[in-house]
Amino acid sequence: MASQSKAKILAEHAANSALRMERPPPSAHHDKDLSADQNYHPLDERIIAAAADALDDGQTHYVDVPGIAPLRQAIADHLSASFGADYESGNIIVTAGVQEARFLTIQKISENFDSIGVPQVVHAGVRKALGTRPRNVVNLPVDMARGGLPALDDIQAALNDGCRLLYLESPSRLTGAAYSDADMAQIAALLTEYEAAAICDQGLAECAPGGCPSLAAAVGASVALLGEAYPGMGLGSWHIGYIAAPLDWIAPMQSQKQIMAICTSTASQYAALGASEIYGESRGQRLETLQRQRSQALASAEAAGIATLPGLAQAILALRLDNAQRNQLPAAGYEYSTGADFGAPEYIRLSVGPATAAAIEAIS
Repeated sequence: MASQSKAKILAEHAANSALRMERPPPSAHHDKDLSADQNYHPLDERIIAAAADALDDGQTHYVDVPGIAPLRQAIADHLSASFGADYESGNIIVTAGVQEARFLTIQKISENFDSIGVPQVVHAGVRKALGTRPRNVVNLPVDMARGGLPALDDIQAALNDGCRLLYLESPSRLTGAAYSDADMAQIAALLTEYEAAAICDQGLAECAPGGCPSLAAAVGASVALLGEAYPGMGLGSWHIGYIAAPLDWIAPMQSQKQIMAICTSTASQYAALGASEIYGESRGQRLETLQRQRSQALASAEAAGIATLPGLAQAILALRLDNAQRNQLPAAGYEYSTGADFGAPEYIRLSVGPATAAAIEAIS
């Protein structure tokens, strides 16, 4: 490639603010790192054994692009049982983390639509995926008082104006707020009425007590789901995500994945398969621990007069801090996700864990 062409590409990249956005890491790097999408969780020895056994069996080669068959079936069974969807292994793509899932769904599904409606407050990874090529993005206003979710009236307004593809997070990746059963049923009705489609990130639904309603259960034929595989099992740094979608949407995404990366790490997939076999054993205890840690963090915030946002997902907590307050966190050794990366600069996000309450107590 000529140096002039390289310089042009580099200049275009530098001018693209979406591609230069920072996004939260998928997993924590140390016990005071509260910036991650998933807090630190030690791996069960059985998950380690599953990966080691796969390596001993020679599973070091390329596998099926959409993922090994038993893991795809395990994810399909889990989604069907947990969210009332109706999936088979053919509806599933195993991705190299949730960011690849965002990229594939946004890139390939949006090719079939003139525009895509995206909440004004959304995970930075979504903006990065949108920024790879020009497209018509319709910004959906959000109501921070209800956790940063687009109001149903604003979703309907976008559909009424001709937008036929939505990207939604439920729960929100900033606050953990989720749509209720009634809200989700109304969104499903709107998609049916306007013959529209949706991509829905429901990765945080696994850490909501009692679960969260899923859009796919109501209108599975026009919805793609994405998320992390078996969150809370320590697989954050192993980069295993999923896409669940109608069969006619799977093939283009599978083809794009093959061009990009051929397949997801084989040993990591077998580790996730091991996690699937023991996921239900300690899920209740994991949720109870998260609830206790989040309640402690909320109590610390209330005692300090720090405003928090409502959220159903127990794994994260959004706080409203001024610059002086947020500067005290790194001074005490804590890392956090800035709300600016989500589109809400007045807030920060902390992942919930043993150190969360202490981090808030470090703010005076």
